[in-house]
Amino acid sequence: MTEPIIRKLRKEDLQNGFLTTLDSLKQASNIETKKAEEIFEKINSTPDYTIAVAELGGKVVGSTTLLIEQKFIHNGGLVGHIEDVVVDKNHQGQKIGEKIMKFLLEIANERGCYKTILDCTDDVKQFYEKLGFKQVASELRFDHI
Repeated sequence: MTEPIIRKLRKEDLQNGFLTTLDSLKQASNIETKKAEEIFEKINSTPDYTIAVAELGGKVVGSTTLLIEQKFIHNGGLVGHIEDVVVDKNHQGQKIGEKIMKFLLEIANERGCYKTILDCTDDVKQFYEKLGFKQVASELRFDHI
């Protein structure tokens, strides 16, 4: 198996597998190109927001997002938040998600985050525990829509 290239999202990735990969989480590939590019530009201009992708055979097959939050507590410490971990269904089971996660955890570490957190369902909890995450609390959610 060829090793995936793990790197930050580029504008050209939007139409090269990134949005269709997100479809494994929630429909994203139907967004208008102009709107997707506007979102990319906004995200790309924010240093506390990183989307990492896995490229395999010239196409994006996985991605994960890292948001870094500044706190007043912990003497102004930083917290990493992991969101939208996804690997194309045709490429799951190849450790691509693990490689993307390690890439972003290294960024969080380099930026000085004192912790990185994420929410997940019970069916994928073991995946994150293998990476060193521990269950600390329960998630509660309020839906605005």
